[in-house]
Amino acid sequence: MTSKNGSLNTIKEKGKVINDVSKSYCLAKWLQSTILLYNGETHSCHHPSRHKITMDDIKDNPKGIHNTVIKIHARQDLINGVQTKECDYCWNIENLNNDWVSDRIYKSTTSWAYPHLKDVVASGLGEQIDPTYMEVAFENTCNFKCIYCSPESSSRWQEEVTTHGPIKFDTWALHDVDWLKKNGRLPIHRDDPNPYIDAFWKWWPDLYPKLHTFRITGGEPLLSKHTWAVLEYVKNNPNPELTLAINTNMNVPIRLIEKLITYIKEIAPNIKGFDIYTSLESTGEHAEYSRSGMVYDEFIQNCYSFLDNTPKNTRLHFMTTVNLTSVPTFLGFMEMIQTMREKYAIDKHDFRVRTMISYLRWPKFLSINLLAPDTKEKYAKEWLDFVKDFVITDEVENYQVIYNEEADQIKRLADYMLTSVPDHEFQYDEFRTYVTEVDGRRNTSFAKTFPELAYLLNKNYYGKTQ
Repeated sequence: MTSKNGSLNTIKEKGKVINDVSKSYCLAKWLQSTILLYNGETHSCHHPSRHKITMDDIKDNPKGIHNTVIKIHARQDLINGVQTKECDYCWNIENLNNDWVSDRIYKSTTSWAYPHLKDVVASGLGEQIDPTYMEVAFENTCNFKCIYCSPESSSRWQEEVTTHGPIKFDTWALHDVDWLKKNGRLPIHRDDPNPYIDAFWKWWPDLYPKLHTFRITGGEPLLSKHTWAVLEYVKNNPNPELTLAINTNMNVPIRLIEKLITYIKEIAPNIKGFDIYTSLESTGEHAEYSRSGMVYDEFIQNCYSFLDNTPKNTRLHFMTTVNLTSVPTFLGFMEMIQTMREKYAIDKHDFRVRTMISYLRWPKFLSINLLAPDTKEKYAKEWLDFVKDFVITDEVENYQVIYNEEADQIKRLADYMLTSVPDHEFQYDEFRTYVTEVDGRRNTSFAKTFPELAYLLNKNYYGKTQ
């Protein structure tokens, strides 16, 4: 039973080795780093909230953009077996059901993590450790305004709230640019001096040969000059062990898609592989509503163009952030993945198209567990039936296209959706406020786009059967 990282049983066996170090140990806290260079924030693993890189962190050592004091304190908790608060995404899964495999184990057993277990343990708190999986965002320049995104990650969101102001709820305001500025989270303009980008480029020549995976995110990376500088560097400095990756919405002007494809062809002989990560969890007008700025048909066309015109060692990954707007066409999304996999199979059950399925954590008023019980049951059944029909088994069948790891993620997604949230009435009010405000600013209509979810707009609806 194959999977991206091996069989699920193999992952669980490796997980036991990780747990022997500590019941909360996670290699991602040492070896995975996401750094928002445009405002000086970082986290290790994509689930915890980001925190600020201080000037003291990078005063004498550019590695401080990864090994911050806050991360070192969290590593101490994990060594001690503490379920440190920032990692609650995995604790929610592990504490829900002991049989579920959380991302703590999935990540710790990947090829960029598990082979380094002894070295990481020996490093203690890892004050000077180099990540093997590094993700950076040079700037927040973006042409999308995704429904769960923010001005921190999207210049278009920043422009919208600068024009219309924050979205105000009863006791707080969402996307308040003044608050971002006051708390040091407002993105540094792409043309202004940036000490975090300076630290990155200072560290880069020493870090580059040690990387298993280097990933560029944004904003929209294809709109940043630094992305093209990295590609030019890799073109001139082969690293046969490196997997290079870019997070892109795949809906930028076609000339940039073509430029990317040209670079990939030139770089491919120099590295192990090139991965494109894009984001989707729904289809058609649902996707366009959730990802304002997207033209769905052009997006799909660009995905096929990438796969048609790049070497077989390039892969296209779909990152999902499943929120309540995703639910009605999530099955359609998986069927789209099925179609792509059947066309771009490298070998039986080895596909150039991959997925990582996660549930939305923030903002909570877009969570899938706010849906009505009968809505949840209807879509959960659809998803689980699809998994049952298409999960890869020992019986080799060409139509089996769902990895066991993905089947596990979809099952736990359905299980999470079916839970209820106590004292969550205010979240329905916040949802209605948010959607009404977004529709007014963008001339859209949630009710017309999602008629099957229109009951959520009823001011008297608070989570009972629709």
